[in-house]
Amino acid sequence: MTDLGPLNDEIDTLIGSLRAESRDIRVFFQVFAGKLLDALPDAVSVEREGPLFARRRPIRSLTVRVGDDILEAEMTRDGLSCRETQVLNGLTEEIGFEAWMRVLAASLRQKAHSTAEASAVLRALLT
Repeated sequence: MTDLGPLNDEIDTLIGSLRAESRDIRVFFQVFAGKLLDALPDAVSVEREGPLFARRRPIRSLTVRVGDDILEAEMTRDGLSCRETQVLNGLTEEIGFEAWMRVLAASLRQKAHSTAEASAVLRALLT
């Protein structure tokens, strides 16, 4: 079994820094979504803004399938909109980004207990 105790503190630190730097959420979202896509290409899909062949196409939305959950985050004019869908019971709920990060981290933590790959992904996201 993998020891993930220190990761809980790292996640709390990350969420705290996000709260402190909320004005930079757009930049953070681009970096975080890119890392998540690189780390979990089979579980993550993104939609990008702008013309198909544009030099830069920022990520507009992110969908993560982890276990029995689908987590979605989308950049809007007003900020970041996040949803959690529990596939088994079909419930979709709008949640804040902090809650979204906690659900994602908990799902990855649970998976990491059974696979070294998921543990490595979770660590990569937090660095």
